[in-house]
Amino acid sequence: MPPPGGGTEITMKISGKRMCLALCIAGLGILGTAAGVIYAQAAGAFAAGDITLLIAGTDKARYAPGDTVRLEAAVENTTDRRFRSGTLEMRVFHLEEEIFSSQQEIVLDKGEKRKLSLEWQPPETDFQGYVISLEITDGKERHITQDTIGADVSSSWVKFPRYGYVCSYEEKEEAAEKIALMNRYHINAIEYYDWQALHHQPLPQEYTGGAAEGWEDWSGRRIYADTIKDYIRAAKERGMVNMTYNMIYAGTDSFFTDAAGNPAAAEDWKLYFAPDNDRGEGEFSFQMGASPSGNGSLYFMNPLNPDWQEWLFAQENRIFQYLDFDGWHGDTVGEWGKMTDTEGNPLGTDEKGEPVWYVKDTYRQFLNAAKEALGDKYLSFNPVGGQGIEQANTSRADVLYTEFWPWDQDREGIAYNTYSALAGEVERTMEESRPFSMDGKGKSLVVKAYINYYKTVGSMNAPAVLLCDAAVYVAGGSRLELGNGDSMLHVEYYPDDKIPMDDTLKASMRRMADFVTAYENLLRDGQTRIQRTVEIQGTPVSAQGESDAVWAYTKADEAYEILHLINLCGTDNEWRDERGKKAAPLLLNGLRVKYYTPEEITGIWLASPDEESAVSTSLIFEKGEDDNGRYLEFEVPSLQYWDLLYMKKQER
Repeated sequence: MPPPGGGTEITMKISGKRMCLALCIAGLGILGTAAGVIYAQAAGAFAAGDITLLIAGTDKARYAPGDTVRLEAAVENTTDRRFRSGTLEMRVFHLEEEIFSSQQEIVLDKGEKRKLSLEWQPPETDFQGYVISLEITDGKERHITQDTIGADVSSSWVKFPRYGYVCSYEEKEEAAEKIALMNRYHINAIEYYDWQALHHQPLPQEYTGGAAEGWEDWSGRRIYADTIKDYIRAAKERGMVNMTYNMIYAGTDSFFTDAAGNPAAAEDWKLYFAPDNDRGEGEFSFQMGASPSGNGSLYFMNPLNPDWQEWLFAQENRIFQYLDFDGWHGDTVGEWGKMTDTEGNPLGTDEKGEPVWYVKDTYRQFLNAAKEALGDKYLSFNPVGGQGIEQANTSRADVLYTEFWPWDQDREGIAYNTYSALAGEVERTMEESRPFSMDGKGKSLVVKAYINYYKTVGSMNAPAVLLCDAAVYVAGGSRLELGNGDSMLHVEYYPDDKIPMDDTLKASMRRMADFVTAYENLLRDGQTRIQRTVEIQGTPVSAQGESDAVWAYTKADEAYEILHLINLCGTDNEWRDERGKKAAPLLLNGLRVKYYTPEEITGIWLASPDEESAVSTSLIFEKGEDDNGRYLEFEVPSLQYWDLLYMKKQER
């Protein structure tokens, strides 16, 4: 079918290092001669905006080595003149290195719109991020327009998780359309939030896998099995992993009585507040709300109780029999102090034989048992508030994930209320998990943080979102915030995600997604924090992420030293922006930077998610030495939210 505007759809398949395409394509108006391709030159030069180019997206969020990358783009001639002698160039970069380029001539009639379908065959190298650039120039090689997108070639999602979610399972849900929107953000795994009937029995016992079957959740929402299957099918086609969701230790009212109304075995698996725990008494439970089925209460089980583990793991494996999920995402409600079992005893013993009184100290044993029971299925886990995160970090869980609240504290008693506190926990997770990771480089923590928590009208506040994202990504983490199409979380109950992103923020988040995908090998591929002195002429600098300063965050790996600049000038360093009032940082231009390092540096490149193009720019730099040591001096053209500078070290 012809695209809108009556143009011609072009399909271009490309492979190899560099090639130039001179093709006779129907509808392009190309005149072939023995001497080559000749065009009649249009009078007058075309300016920026006359020809538009937009990459709609890639066909997958994650490509396995050997897969072909396919992308769609749209071009339009907005003028009343024919664009006669243009060139469309496709270039692919891995960091600063151009690894592929191809060209084709392009002609556009006045007002013509056209769809482009392009293909690229990446190298076989595993776990690599790329920038794909499309640029149109005129007959004199003058730049007209450009667009870029990221691409990830990885055999598994666990190294570079980009987690999203779905939470609506109505009968006529536009599942494929929602997955397509999530694909544009390169989301490679989906948490299926509150799809289950009950936490202790996600699939009703009567479910047999029939296409038309479904069930109600605790609140009375109808869950359609066909819709879940549609999501899963569409996600797998996009290279996304599908994670079933429920808590690791919760049962609702119906779990504790048998058909005759007598106490069930689960009564003996419950958690109780210890007598010296001033946070509660009796059974550890939550009231969720009114429930048509009488299942509005959550009661919490002892994670170390072997009978509970046997029950729950059997329920998870039953899910996999009927629904094509790829793994289990286990949830918690955080830490509530000292607990006992039903008889007043400790919850169990740890690996050293010491008694365990706190739920947070059960996680490693529980997760290792769950991983053993699940076999080849993925396991991710949420120790809410970072409580017990050290247990998760040293477990066999495939993906680490934490929902942070600003009042929770880390192991040193520091509140998780600042950007630097989040970054610090991401760093620590990476370090602690190195021996338990797939490549010894550590696991990238997925951070969930509800930014505009009390906002009730309007849209999400972009400055708060973008600064929090930058803080997490520079430390080597990732975010769960996007999903259910192109929605963004702002509260813990996902179906209440009623505060939308405006179009400007959506565009920023697409650029952010492209950026962290393209530069994943500099962000979370074994980099470690280093101490470097950074000075910016006329601008306050902080290594700790203080308010009203540029946060200079320095890391390194074997090949590069890395300087992240996060702009907190004119704003504060707290990530929680409850009512969406955080001010945007002051735009900084022409930053004269001194970076002190003993390393011999051969090149410096700059990239930023703030820019329309994700392609790195080479910077001119000078070398010098003063009383503080050897330094590099260079100019950063501008800083809005986040600039990434990476410096090539001389090979030894």
